[in-house]
Amino acid sequence: MKNSFKGIEEKLNRADENIVNLNSEIDAFFQACRYPTLPKNDDEALLEAIEYHKNLAIPPRFSVLVGEIIHHLRSCLDHVVWQFSSDEYRRDSFWKIEFPVFSDEPIEKDALARYKGKVKGITNPDVLGLINDLQPYNAPDAADAPIWIIHDMDIVDKHRELILCPSTVRIEIPASLWPYADYDRSALPPEIEDDLYHNLKVVPQISFKNFGRREIQPVVPALKFLHSVVGEIVERFEGWHSV
Repeated sequence: MKNSFKGIEEKLNRADENIVNLNSEIDAFFQACRYPTLPKNDDEALLEAIEYHKNLAIPPRFSVLVGEIIHHLRSCLDHVVWQFSSDEYRRDSFWKIEFPVFSDEPIEKDALARYKGKVKGITNPDVLGLINDLQPYNAPDAADAPIWIIHDMDIVDKHRELILCPSTVRIEIPASLWPYADYDRSALPPEIEDDLYHNLKVVPQISFKNFGRREIQPVVPALKFLHSVVGEIVERFEGWHSV
């Protein structure tokens, strides 16, 4: 059976576009606030800026946009299972078809029945084996597995807003100084160290309050990471598209 992954690729493209747009909106949000960058030479002003950002209200729109991106990524996984399901199972049991995501191995009868019901239309043993290999219960920590994070966030987003907070910063330096960014300061020529200090910017970021086992994870880098994980998974399945 030949399968088309064009629709999945478009979902990934759309998720990527949404991440780029979200990043632009977040940047614009901070540019319009009182402290778009944190002060460097005034301790009192720095403490005031930190307190300001701790209490800064995040637009609910950002949670909605993040939820849409997460849903696209979760949907890509479900579409993979659909592509490998038989025509008969698509016709008779289409509502059951989805990518199983289990934090515990489905050993008990009910759990095993749920797992098998999602992939019953797949006959390719290699595809079934890959689905099993990717299960969170095979990861060192199921709650920290990227597929579980996507699955869990998608469920949360159906019922309430994903919790975001403005509690992290990123360091921005001019491209001309990137080669020196990882140097030990003591090893830098004085003029380079002075240039770095005066040109770097400390920029606030919006973060996930919880991201798997981790707390306070910057939203945009986290979404880019999840997007890359799903993209790699789709490529692995696409290798079986002509089988």
